[in-house]
Amino acid sequence: MESSCSDSQSPETIEHSENYVPPPFLLRGTLRPYQQTGLEWLASLHANDTNGILADEMGLGKTIQTIALLGHLACSKGIWGPHLIIVPTSVLLNWEMEFKRFLPGFKILSYYGSQKARREKRQGWTNPYAFNVCITSYQLVLADQVVFRRKKWVYMILDEAHNIKNFKSKRWETLLCFNAQHRLLLTGTPLQNNLMELWSLLYFLMPDEGFKHETEGSQIFVRREDFRDLFQNPVEKAIESGENINSETKDTVQKLHSLLRPYLLRRLKKDVEKELPGKHEHIVYCKLSKRQRFLYDEFMSRATTKQTLASGNFLSIINCLMQLRKVCNHPDLFEVRPIVTSFVMSRSAVADYEIKELLVRRRLLSEPEDPLAIQTFGLQITHTQPPPMLTQRSTRRLDASSLFPHLNDVLGSPPPADHRTIAGWKAYREHQLRSATISRWKHLAYVNRIRCNRSTLYPAELLKLVDGLTKPLLPMSVIAQQGGPRSDRLDSVHAMVKTYAERLESVGDAIDTFAFATPKAVARDIPGLVLGTEASSKVLRRQTNPDFDILHRPAVKLQIAFPDASLIQFDCGKLQELDILLRERAAGGHRVLIFTQMTRVLDILEIFLNFRGYRYLRLDGATNVERRQVITERFNVDTRVFAFIASSRSGGVGINLTGADTVIFYDSDYNPSMDRQCEDRAHRIGQTREVHIYRFISRHTIEEAMLRKANQKRFLDDMVIQKGEFDWRKMLVDELEGRTSGRKLEEALALVEDREDVEAARLAAAEVGDDGDFGEEGDEAVGSALPPGRQGSIGDAALPDDDDGDIGEGFGSIDDYMLQVVERDWEFFGFERPYSSR
Repeated sequence: MESSCSDSQSPETIEHSENYVPPPFLLRGTLRPYQQTGLEWLASLHANDTNGILADEMGLGKTIQTIALLGHLACSKGIWGPHLIIVPTSVLLNWEMEFKRFLPGFKILSYYGSQKARREKRQGWTNPYAFNVCITSYQLVLADQVVFRRKKWVYMILDEAHNIKNFKSKRWETLLCFNAQHRLLLTGTPLQNNLMELWSLLYFLMPDEGFKHETEGSQIFVRREDFRDLFQNPVEKAIESGENINSETKDTVQKLHSLLRPYLLRRLKKDVEKELPGKHEHIVYCKLSKRQRFLYDEFMSRATTKQTLASGNFLSIINCLMQLRKVCNHPDLFEVRPIVTSFVMSRSAVADYEIKELLVRRRLLSEPEDPLAIQTFGLQITHTQPPPMLTQRSTRRLDASSLFPHLNDVLGSPPPADHRTIAGWKAYREHQLRSATISRWKHLAYVNRIRCNRSTLYPAELLKLVDGLTKPLLPMSVIAQQGGPRSDRLDSVHAMVKTYAERLESVGDAIDTFAFATPKAVARDIPGLVLGTEASSKVLRRQTNPDFDILHRPAVKLQIAFPDASLIQFDCGKLQELDILLRERAAGGHRVLIFTQMTRVLDILEIFLNFRGYRYLRLDGATNVERRQVITERFNVDTRVFAFIASSRSGGVGINLTGADTVIFYDSDYNPSMDRQCEDRAHRIGQTREVHIYRFISRHTIEEAMLRKANQKRFLDDMVIQKGEFDWRKMLVDELEGRTSGRKLEEALALVEDREDVEAARLAAAEVGDDGDFGEEGDEAVGSALPPGRQGSIGDAALPDDDDGDIGEGFGSIDDYMLQVVERDWEFFGFERPYSSR
């Protein structure tokens, strides 16, 4: 259908001799050929007193074509307004800047601000020459609808006109009653969910006379019921049946094309913008890291997961999908690596043991001691004056231990212990006395041998040499600072003494390698128990010395164990692939946009980009309109900034980022139109390089299954004006909730998403004017459905219970069950019959 509309309105089919409209002389700039064609089409609509929809693909310049139309009316027709342009809040300042850039001759009134500021702006606006164009937002035009209704407008132009797709919403009914001679709708997605949205837009254009459809040579007025019977029911029935599109359905689609052709102009970038660089899409499959795979499998094997999935609860399925997507994006979103610290005790168990040892064991269970005289062996160095080396050699010659007789031979064999006779007892007693004497002689010989052969660690000559130094040995760095003649010092000796910093530098690698074990528990009284009170006090005073501050880092490392900085990358398969991709793009002189759905992923991306040393800018839902404009302009002009990270919910509307030629989707948004808008931030007019789009998918996970099923339904995209907007959220709601409105899904997502993401979705909905317009049957806004503090988890006891517990019958494992539930809902747009038999 897109091709039909595009071909019928292509530049080749319009004769410039008859329909050519010269660009207005007030317009600064040159229109591209297809933009000139758009101006001629808009001028022909005005000449025929017909309203229309300019539905060019995003990035083709609908804004400049609209500005050119208003300039044409002023220069050629003498119509200077006033015109009313209603836009999302996020692009209000963009429109004002575009007018000042391309049509500075117009007086622009940007209608925004507080109630007092708006009242001041309305002073004197009844004067026909007060302004030419009034630009305001959807929220303010509803808030001040009374004053806007009173004024007569020449043109009422709605940007992002799919915001009025619900004909039962308050916004649609309010704007329908505005006093405007002409109406123009601007949208890049005229169809998102169903064909009745088209009827809503077309009826808004012509509420009085209606739009006609030729059938069998006559024209009929297409009412809502007629439109549903003629187009919606046959097309949706063909899609739901899962059968091939027959000739009757094709004829119905052709009739729909012919109905839309007079009122709608739709061009694609690939068809009209020959100078626009190409767009290449790539799927990057990422393996889960070891930690991710463990968390993924562990979550699927939980008993709570099996119980919630067995219940078939709609919210439980959404919750499981959300948790699995968190694991795929980064394991820290699911379970943060802990910072390990020791358990600190003021009193250790050793202290209690010492008391028991002192009072009980040492007194009641005392045993004979066997002390060792270390002075005898020359081990008490501090109490021994070492003799000279010559004296030591002379002392060794005095060793007479070998002169002792062979005492064992003298002793002989022991007699038997005879206690009955005096002679026997006397012989036995004499042998005992002789044995004790010989043992004493042996010990004296042993001690004499040790004393004579004793040597010292530091001989007296070395100690005398050291004592002879006039100055203490200091490190070379200290000696150099003190100055003085070099003849008074021995540099070779001083060089042997190192400062604390030099010693730390020499053993720093060893400390970093082996000083990693954080003790499970520590106690403050351990040094006193081990070293004693006096020694522990000396150690404490030494540790408080400023010279020991160089050991602060390894000391803290032993007390607190932070996760290694590189784990932010190696814990996640997507970040490992992203690191490779960024190095390749940076080496080629490219600049990148990174979009994600989750705000917490932006925090992780910031840590990763800082770790790798890339310059970046960030845009999320908390960025206000003025700051957003500054950030985008800086990125486009400052080539030093390599990356631009943004939330897909805040970075898809009203942003021009042609400074980048690489778009990376870290994860896919639930709404595919959000991703397409993010793509067009870079692939639009002003882009001079080919745009490469990379979509990261975790292999063998729920992400791969969702991508596979979505790709199987892509051929349905060309059946309607805009691509099919295949949105699994809509289908999941339709299947499990009996085709209720989308609000319940938004509530479910708000329960399981993080608070930051819920707030970002609410702000994004407020910016584009979602209040009361995104319900299928006139529901209210989706943003205020839930309290802001609600956090969803798989074990949440507050999950609602729906009567669909039998949905899981006949399924195998949990993985198969979850995938088949999603597949079952996707069959709504497929060619295989849904699992209705189950």
